[in-house]
Amino acid sequence: MKHDKKKNQIRKTIWKMPFLVDELFKDEDWNKYETTDLEEKVPSEEMKLLVQTAIDNHEECRDRKLRLKYKTIRYLSYTAAAAILFFFSFHFITWWTKDKLLPSSSKVAVVAKPKALKDTSWTLIENKNRQSVLLDLPDGSHVRLFGQSYIRYVKDFTENVRDIELVGRAYFDIASDPKRPFSVIAAGTKTTALGTSFTINTRLKHKTVTVTLHTGKVLVSSLTNRFKQVFLDGPGQKLRVDKLGLTQVDRPGKDVIAKTSDLASADLLNLKNTPMPAVLQALETAFKKQIHLGDNNIAAIHYTGEIDVSKDNLRDILTTICLINELRFVANEDGSYTLYKQENTITEHINN
Repeated sequence: MKHDKKKNQIRKTIWKMPFLVDELFKDEDWNKYETTDLEEKVPSEEMKLLVQTAIDNHEECRDRKLRLKYKTIRYLSYTAAAAILFFFSFHFITWWTKDKLLPSSSKVAVVAKPKALKDTSWTLIENKNRQSVLLDLPDGSHVRLFGQSYIRYVKDFTENVRDIELVGRAYFDIASDPKRPFSVIAAGTKTTALGTSFTINTRLKHKTVTVTLHTGKVLVSSLTNRFKQVFLDGPGQKLRVDKLGLTQVDRPGKDVIAKTSDLASADLLNLKNTPMPAVLQALETAFKKQIHLGDNNIAAIHYTGEIDVSKDNLRDILTTICLINELRFVANEDGSYTLYKQENTITEHINN
């Protein structure tokens, strides 16, 4: 028993320190040893190589485990650090923005006033309502901003220009200022005027932009040189610009549809100096709504412009007609509308 235990100790010692074999048994001693009495040959170098290989494999396996353990610990450390950073960032952002979130608006009977979001240099006005709203600009111009649209401009404009950016649809009534041209930038186009009224729409299919002139003159150009400058100088003229930069100008001809019967059957009304009663009768037929005159003097007004009854809704059409002719309309309980003379300009001052 003691002999076996001693042999095991010797074996472990040689396993840990293989160089002892060389020190204890020189090659000369191995050569002198008579191997004829042994049943098998005991190759010293071969045995030594096997022992050394086993030791190397054991150490390499141990190193791999240590490297794997180190990588795992490092990965877990990075993951924990990222989780902590995300947690604190999320709560910081939530805390920072909680006071800036707008409360949900309650149900009201009137159109909610759009919010004017300002910083030190820009004013942003967005109309999220379905109905249009009338706005005052710092220079005295007026804008009818239709639903799902917004405008942005430098606060109080600048000394030399009055530039305003538009996404959506808006009607502009420009205050005259020869020293400061008024320009509307919309979907790659720039419409410039000094004192006039026009409507721009970027909410059409296939990324088409339209500029409709109501009064005065405007110059429409491309911000990216997709098309040449287009000059509109007559009421009712409309410019169409598609996504490829191709332009088309619709100009009301001299032989404009003027009879009431013809107006009632048309989807696209090209009007030039058409009496207001005839225009309203055509709208009544198209939309199946009655439109009354609250002032007999309105019957003497003549309207020039283009109305697409197949695309525009009645409220927007009446809004445009009233803005151009200084009128206002009231929606009655029975679904009809009544037009009145505009005694006092109704505007919403949101830039105070």
